[in-house]
Order: sequence, then C-alpha cells, then structure tokens
Amino acid sequence: MQLTNPMPLTKVLGIGFLLFASLKPGYADPPSDGKLHVILGGDHADPTIVRDGDDFYMTHSSYRKVPGLKIWHSTNLVDWQPIAYALNEDVGTVWAPDLIKHDGLFYLYFPSSGKNYVVTAKDPHGPWSKPQLLDVPGIDPGHVSTPQGDRFLYMHNGRVAPLSKDGLTVTGELQQKHEGWKYPADWDVECFCLESPKLTFRDGYYYMTAAQGGTAGPATSHMVTSARSRSPLGPWENSPHNPIVHTWSRKESYWSKGHGTIIDDGDGNWYVVYHAYKQGALPHGRHTLLEAIEWTDDGWFKTKRDPKTEPDVIVHPNESIDDDDFESPQLKIQWQMTGASVLNSHQVGGGEFQFSNPDDRMRTLQCNPPGKNYTVEIEIGDCDPGVELGLAIWYSERRLASLAIQGERLMMRFSDRTQTIRGVAASDVRYLRAELS
Repeated sequence: MQLTNPMPLTKVLGIGFLLFASLKPGYADPPSDGKLHVILGGDHADPTIVRDGDDFYMTHSSYRKVPGLKIWHSTNLVDWQPIAYALNEDVGTVWAPDLIKHDGLFYLYFPSSGKNYVVTAKDPHGPWSKPQLLDVPGIDPGHVSTPQGDRFLYMHNGRVAPLSKDGLTVTGELQQKHEGWKYPADWDVECFCLESPKLTFRDGYYYMTAAQGGTAGPATSHMVTSARSRSPLGPWENSPHNPIVHTWSRKESYWSKGHGTIIDDGDGNWYVVYHAYKQGALPHGRHTLLEAIEWTDDGWFKTKRDPKTEPDVIVHPNESIDDDDFESPQLKIQWQMTGASVLNSHQVGGGEFQFSNPDDRMRTLQCNPPGKNYTVEIEIGDCDPGVELGLAIWYSERRLASLAIQGERLMMRFSDRTQTIRGVAASDVRYLRAELS
C-alpha cells in the first residue's frame, strides 16, 4: 500500500488496515522437520542472516525506500519481529546485502546504484553508523574472515578483494577466484549470473553459498549452489549436490528459488534461507523461505528432503500492519518512504502526516503487506489544490494502480494512464479505500 503525492503539500489524518491471515503454528525451537517454511511474505528478497548466541538477525534488499535495510529478530528462525533500520539516508537503490558479526561488531555490506557501502553497529537494534563508501565495484558483497583475522570481500562473478582489519576499507584489487557451477546446457535459465556469495567457515573448510541462473526469468532460472575450499581464496570445489535448492518445474508452489544463506542454530542443526516468488503472485515480490539442511559424511550439505520433490509448505505471517492515527511524532516501523530527500520532507504527529514536496517527483508513504488479502483505508485532510493525493497499489512510479484526488478531480491512475471519474467532486471525498482478496 502506498500514499502517493507528486506535488507540494497535503495532510493525511489516519490510516486503517484489515488483514486476513491464517493462524501461525507454534514453534518453540527452530524447525528441523524437512518442511518448507515461508517466514516472510510480501516482497522480502535477497535475505541475509546471522546468529548471535540464541538470537538471529536478518535483513533484505530495500531498493530505493528509506529508511532502508530493516533488521528482523528471531529466537527460533520462524517467528520474526522488525526491530530497527540500519540505513537512514538515501544512497540509491539498495540490493543484496550481507549481514555479519566480527569481533563483537555487526557489519552490513551492501551495493547501491553502482557503488558499495558498509554500516556498523554494536547492537542490531542500533544505532547504526552512517554508510561508508568502499572503493570496490560490483554487486552482492559477501564477507569472509580467517581464524587469523584476515578479511576479504567477495563480489558477484567470483571476484574477491582484501579488506582492512577493521573491515571498513578495501586494500587491494579484485581477483577472479571462483568460476561457479556449470549446470547442464539445456536448462531453462535467464543467465549464468554468479551472484550473492555468502561465506561460512566450518571444520576447516570455507563454504561459498551462491546464486546462479538469474532471478526473474523462467520459473526454473534461479538456484542455490555450493562450493568449498581450504582457503578463502580458493581453489573452489563445487558440491556434488548442486543445485542445493532449485525450482524444477512450473508446477511447484514457489518459483525462482535462490539466493541462499546457510545458518546453524547453535545446537548442531543447520538451515538454508533463500527467496522465491509464489506461483500466481509474482507482483508481490519474492518471499523469504527457510528449510533444514544436513551435512554428509564427506563434508557437504544438502536439503533434508528430496530436492526435486516440493515438501509441505508452512506459512508464518510474521509481518503485521497496524492502524495508524499519526499521534506519535515517530513513524511506526512498518512505514517507509520514497522520493528524493524524502527524510526531510515530512512531518508527523498530532494526528496528521504531512508531505512537503519541493518538486514534481512522486513521494510515497508505504508499507509491505504480508499477503494478498487486505483492506486499506485513508482519511484525507487538507490538500493543496495543485496536489495529487492518492492511495496506490504500487510497484514503482511507472507501475501502479491508484485512486487519487487533485483539486475537484477524482481520478484513477493505471501506470502512465489517468482517467477522471465523472459525477463525483473531490471535495465530497473524505476517505479512499482499497481491497485486495
């Protein structure tokens, strides 16, 4: 759901939601049951996860929304709560981060608009540092360190550069160290696209969990692959169990499974967290999925289930969205915004949310519904006659469906087409409502 405001000033008095979701099954411990767990619905792509004692923390791509890099917390890997944002300024479009902990400090490496950055915090709840620019090209950074404290940053296409001891500076050139896994030539994929290197050290081996095949092409494009090495710089040996996770058929419930990270629960159980589109709901984006893996006697990992047979699916509707009357001077954590300088262009409190817009760019206040069944309603306050204020089902500025008012016009907007609704004056409209089911 988005409020769209491409003009100077408007007030929104309140927003109400009615969400429909099934009851969550209870899990006291992490699920090592061999089932497929959907732990976040909606658009939560490119998950990265870290364990700190009994606590798990996770974040995802946040695109051009601010604040960005929402941090999620769990103690059992299936029940999650948002706790903070790690990025509080607009540095561009944020994709595929890597969340790690090193020597008592949390690091978040992420690419944005052709550059790479890092932010740090002593506690995932924050405060997080301002983003520091890294002098390295590429996307999908993945951090790895040795027991001796040497640190490296892998990028897409299997390239790696050394890092300083504090992890905040790239100290050398990128070198090609991994070529990826050669899948059969007749597979229906989007591209080779060796991406998302996530590094894990276990029992003397460095394991690289990576994505291949492309993210949004045919349903069978994406995959999770694995390779291992005795050194963080290779040579890398590909797993005989590749692909670890893959959509084998368009008949499966989840398409384009890929972009995985492996994680243990501290008690010897291991899991892979990845993303996938739900069949028939591609516009809702990629959901975050989790399932158990097991280690073989010769030191490889694979899923507990038959990888070519889709297991039972359990959905955990973790992202709840609350009514908001805007009485608090702080926005609830469910809200994000888009638009240049957006963090300095709004006021909230006293029952009102106000946009102040210095140019003609669209501004949005938005949240990410966990599923496709919901109702949203906004109450409209004062509005400058030149403002277009709308309630939108929104993918981007060019891809949306909205109902909006401007002056005395009531309008429907479908992407780049606008149609005036005849016979209704905007001055008679107090509420806008959308229902999806």
